[in-house]
Amino acid sequence: MSKHGTLLTIWYLVFFTNHGFVGSSNILAVPVDGSHWNTMKVLILELAAKGHQVTVLRFSNYLNIDDESLDFRVITVQLPDSQARTKEERTQVALSWIFYNAFSKESCCTSAFWQLFVSTKRISEDYKLAIETMFENTAFMRQLRESGFDIVLADPFFPGGVMLAHYLNLPSVLFGRWMPTEDIHFRIAPSPLAYVPVLNSRLTDRMSFFQRLKNILMYGCGNVLYHFFIYSTYDELCSRYLTPGISIYTLYTQADIYLMKFDFALDFLKPGMPNIIYIGGFHTKPAKSLPVELKAFMDSAEDGVVILSLGSIVNTLPEVVATEIAAGLALLPQRVVWRYTGPPIPTLGNNTKLLKWLPQNDLLSHPNTKAFITHGGENGIYEAIYHGVPVVGFPLFGDNYENLLRLSVKGVAVLLENLNRLSRQDVWAAVRTVTEDPKFRDNMKKLSRVHRDTPIPPRELAVFWTEYVIRNKGAQHLRAAGNDLPFYQYCLLDVLGFISLFVLLFVYLSWSLVKVLYKTLKGRAKVKRH
Repeated sequence: MSKHGTLLTIWYLVFFTNHGFVGSSNILAVPVDGSHWNTMKVLILELAAKGHQVTVLRFSNYLNIDDESLDFRVITVQLPDSQARTKEERTQVALSWIFYNAFSKESCCTSAFWQLFVSTKRISEDYKLAIETMFENTAFMRQLRESGFDIVLADPFFPGGVMLAHYLNLPSVLFGRWMPTEDIHFRIAPSPLAYVPVLNSRLTDRMSFFQRLKNILMYGCGNVLYHFFIYSTYDELCSRYLTPGISIYTLYTQADIYLMKFDFALDFLKPGMPNIIYIGGFHTKPAKSLPVELKAFMDSAEDGVVILSLGSIVNTLPEVVATEIAAGLALLPQRVVWRYTGPPIPTLGNNTKLLKWLPQNDLLSHPNTKAFITHGGENGIYEAIYHGVPVVGFPLFGDNYENLLRLSVKGVAVLLENLNRLSRQDVWAAVRTVTEDPKFRDNMKKLSRVHRDTPIPPRELAVFWTEYVIRNKGAQHLRAAGNDLPFYQYCLLDVLGFISLFVLLFVYLSWSLVKVLYKTLKGRAKVKRH
């Protein structure tokens, strides 16, 4: 055998000895619509390319998940027309809610906290209908049981995914960090509130006394509100369709692997656990060639180009906001590529090109791209980091503000706040700052290097750990016992109570003994004097 053939054989044996061989497995994927689907689809296609049979479960009013695919099987749960919102209604409700909260009033942590609660309660009504429709369809559930799935790959934002994994008695991999109301990290790993900020607190990991007090109060109030008004709905569904008395929180903590879409190059540090795998920037990739006309537009921009995209949902804006943004962009020397499908804008400059859809990743990689105006979604900010493009933050909803705050702390972004008072001068000044101050691009290039410098690319890491769960029929050995402890035991309240009681008893007995001795000695002293 040749030397090359010998080395190839050794590599083959070592690889499959260490990693095992996974044949074609049967995977049930339970995604969430919108931008969440865009990243989970990347993992699904990777798994399908490796020979796994993937079945995607969708609901009939989903916007982004097609009802058929050449790469994987799709099954659709038909929601009752009389109760479910149509696709058009879902889009309109989402846009109306985003515009009202982002542009009609002052932005602050308390309003953001309340907006999250109200929106989550509305979403929970939709999810309750979806879960009931699914579990009440006995023929459908029997089909799932008889399909011989090996694993459930679910987005934790939709609680129906973890419910299905429990119902089918299958190991599960959760893809994403967000439960309906909070970062799942708080449920599965130590998350000290002294330096781990909660969602919508608008805090960093460096907190003063009053900021720590605020963080604790928001965490406590959130837990009470969410437990009684959000998760109680899912607890009732769990008791009805699964095991009486089981809670949705318990199901979330029973997953085998958590694929977290963030990177500590950007995020604030916090304790981790063996079954938490960090895959921030999972979906990023080298650029492909741009369409001919768009490439010519980019190549000929002597002063550079600014990219403006506000995510998969927001492709239009209220008239007054669009007018001010367009006027601010018209003042720039750079050209602008803007994803926009709304009505004509009277202040649109000659330097601005409007597109119904844009190849965001490919545009960000172009050497003439000088800045990226984004709402702060996970997908967009990691593409900006990957390609080293400074950011102007335009937070609209959800975790947008927190994501952009982290970029701002790193010195790679300017964050626009109080969008209800946004002016053309604000837009112009923010873009000018990140394009003309070299520290923003230098900091972003450094952040990009750190983000890319990993021993295993996050996409390969996600595939490996998904197959790890398949090979080993779960990964419960990586779960900490703390996930099964009640709150009072986890926080050692019973031990602290026992110690406190012992100390109080010791102090009481010591004081009583001192009093007795004092009286005795005092009595003897009186006897001697007489």
